[in-house]
Formats: sequence, structure tokens, C-alpha cells
Amino acid sequence: MLTLALLAFPCSVQAARDEGQTWLSTGVVAQIDDNDRVSIEMNYRLRPGNDQLLQRLTIDHRVADGVHLGGGFAFATSRPQKEMRFHQQLVVDLGVLQSRTRLEQRYIDSAARPAWRLRERIQLDIPLERERNWLLVTSAEFFFELHRPSAVKDSELVTTRQLIGLRHVLTPRLGIQFSYMRQHSFPDDRPDEVVHVPWLAIAWRL
Repeated sequence: MLTLALLAFPCSVQAARDEGQTWLSTGVVAQIDDNDRVSIEMNYRLRPGNDQLLQRLTIDHRVADGVHLGGGFAFATSRPQKEMRFHQQLVVDLGVLQSRTRLEQRYIDSAARPAWRLRERIQLDIPLERERNWLLVTSAEFFFELHRPSAVKDSELVTTRQLIGLRHVLTPRLGIQFSYMRQHSFPDDRPDEVVHVPWLAIAWRL
């Protein structure tokens, strides 16, 4: 019920501009030892007239059962700009319920100083049968700008994302997920923007 409420939250707001995108992503997770893991992700976003490639590396360390602290960096490239991001994160895994808190420092080539952003995500992975080969996945994520050099004000909610999809475990090391994501952004100086994204993701575990 909590997740359904989060999914419904932004839908009552009428946006002035809608856009369709398609995202394709692949990821690999390698378990280094009992406490440490490395994740590599590549995400290609087909956007009207302005595709984007995002590549991210993250290292997580288990500090308690179901609790990981980590960090890493990412490169995002598109036609108008290039961006490098550093991030630190806290991941809490309670089985069906997971949460992630991520702090990002964004170095954009068109900006003189970095922008700071906080991302809060909550996710449910609900098994649809006993073998857990099919799961219903739903999540909500909130983006807060903590500091933007050119912003009217800091510490404001700028974007929300709501996702629902199906994940299929093909083998113990390979899974595939198809989702629909709705992204709602609240720019300072122009009408709201809503993006509808069909998203195909493939994940390997080494």
C-alpha cells in the first residue's frame, strides 16, 4: 500500500510537456569476498534528438546483515554536454523491501562548480511464485538538489520516478527485467516535464 501511494503521488499534478524515451541497460555484479562487491552498469537512453550513455562503477562494503555502504563514479555523455559524477550510498536490504540513499556530486562541463544531489529510493520485489523465478518490481525515487550554482534556491525536490515491472530469473547468475517508468521533473523556469520510459535491463551476477 505504501508503494502504491508513492506511485500515485505525482500523478495528480498536470504536466505541461510529455515525452517518450526508451532505456536499455546491462549490469554486472561481482562478489569479491563475503563483505565486498563491485557493480558495473551501462545504460543507454534513447531520447528524442539527444541520446545519453551512462556508465557507472560502484563498490559496496557490507557493514551488517543487509546493510551496505559504498561509493563510486559515473560518466554521462550526450550531445549537448558531458558529466562526471561521484556518489556515496547506503543500501538496506530487508528481503522483499529495499531502500537506497545516494549522495551525488555532479561535475557538468557547462558548469563552473559541482552540483550536489540527494536520491532516496524505496523498492519492493514481490515473488509471484514459490520458486521466485518471476517477481513484481515496484519502486519510487525522489531527487533533491542540495546545491546548484545557478539555482533559484537549494534543497528542493526536483524529480520523482515511479517504476513497475516484471523480473525473470533465467539462471542463478542471469536475470532480465522489463519495466515502465514515469519520471516527473519540476524545473524552476519552465513547465513541468513528464517522461514515459519502457525499460529493458539485463543483469549478470559473477
